[in-house]
Amino acid sequence: MERLIASVEGSYDGPLMILIGGIHGNEVSGVRAAEDVVNTILLHNVPLRGRVVAIRGNVQALAENQRFLSYDLNRCWTEEKIGQILNEAKHPEDQEVQEMLDCFDAIPTNGHNPKVLVDLHSTSSEKGDFIIIPEDESQNPIIKALNLPIIIDLNKHLEGTLLQYMHRRGFISFAFEGGAVGSDEAHPLHVSGIWELLFASGMISEETRNQYSRYDQYITEHHLDLPKRVTVLYHHKVDTTQGFIMKPGYHNFMPVKKGDVLARDKDGVIEAECDGMIFMPLYQNEGDDGFFIVEEVN
Repeated sequence: MERLIASVEGSYDGPLMILIGGIHGNEVSGVRAAEDVVNTILLHNVPLRGRVVAIRGNVQALAENQRFLSYDLNRCWTEEKIGQILNEAKHPEDQEVQEMLDCFDAIPTNGHNPKVLVDLHSTSSEKGDFIIIPEDESQNPIIKALNLPIIIDLNKHLEGTLLQYMHRRGFISFAFEGGAVGSDEAHPLHVSGIWELLFASGMISEETRNQYSRYDQYITEHHLDLPKRVTVLYHHKVDTTQGFIMKPGYHNFMPVKKGDVLARDKDGVIEAECDGMIFMPLYQNEGDDGFFIVEEVN
């Protein structure tokens, strides 16, 4: 399995958009969506301004359909950790970091404005897709084009994400969390969302966007009455030795009240610390972010 899916140069100068899927190896929808979009551009000679580059993330974990093999590839993108990895590679994800850095370095960036990185993910719970940004760029028209809830300060609770790393390198970087892992919704939502982002970035015409995107239909069907911008009130970290189990039935942006039982571990029940909306409830075997509680802000 090759890391680079395709690098497509348009006929005119313009933005650079990097699409990356499979940073978590069990989230294949983003990879397939990126493949579909770039293959359509190539097969139908779709008029394009700028350059689109599509990349697979954790190639080894994708082959095993595992979130990761040794550690989370989306928690290691600090200068300190990257330095350690480059000096002494021991784990499968170390190789992934090295190869991804080589891949990024090989992408031409001169003359492209803006530079955009879209990190395509799926969620562990149903309903309530969303956008994660490393800094508050919630008014950026490219990000707003997806018309999904924007989490404005999650970066304060998640260290070492690829978004933070690429933001420091001058990219408009954000995660497009679309659909639950393995759901029928995830793939078409990601595909249409990518076309919307290409249009919002000025890389394709409105005619092309209308030909290939069904995004308005998906948003209408699945995303009514969701908040526009939210901030984190509470973050429940998980100790993987404590036997954390999320209570069934929760999904993103479901209202909760202080004292509601949300999960349990070997020490007993885990209650909501405050009123708000539950966010990213952990319904998979891997990961140390049990859940968040968020609230809407203006």
